[in-house]
Amino acid sequence: MSKPKFAMYWAAACGGCEIAVLNINEGILDVDANFDVVFWPVAMDAKYKDVEAMPDKSITLTLFNVAIRNDENAHIAQMLRAKSQVLVAFGACACEGGIPGLANLSTKQALLDTVFSTISTDNPKDLRPQTTFKMPEG
Repeated sequence: MSKPKFAMYWAAACGGCEIAVLNINEGILDVDANFDVVFWPVAMDAKYKDVEAMPDKSITLTLFNVAIRNDENAHIAQMLRAKSQVLVAFGACACEGGIPGLANLSTKQALLDTVFSTISTDNPKDLRPQTTFKMPEG
């Protein structure tokens, strides 16, 4: 008989929930003994395409410890919902928004200005994230 399948995912989160799970120390071996861990990007080499190829409802339990802040986060949430029998909103970010949820109280421009241009930021060239980048050949 095969073991139930387990997945865990974070997107827009601080990583505290992942650390909390890893802080069970040797208890992590009990997780491995009782579950086939099929997707946990923080703890294993995992690819989205591998999960996409799984049959729907083939993952027994997914702990989803994230806030959803972008299209990729939403896509993975929907994919894991389809692939999981049980999907648990795990942690403060997943249940209440947590620190990432505070960004919902500001405009995108105000958020970028705060992150990249306030006195506590060392960014003398006022560099900002870019949606595209042309890489020269060679």
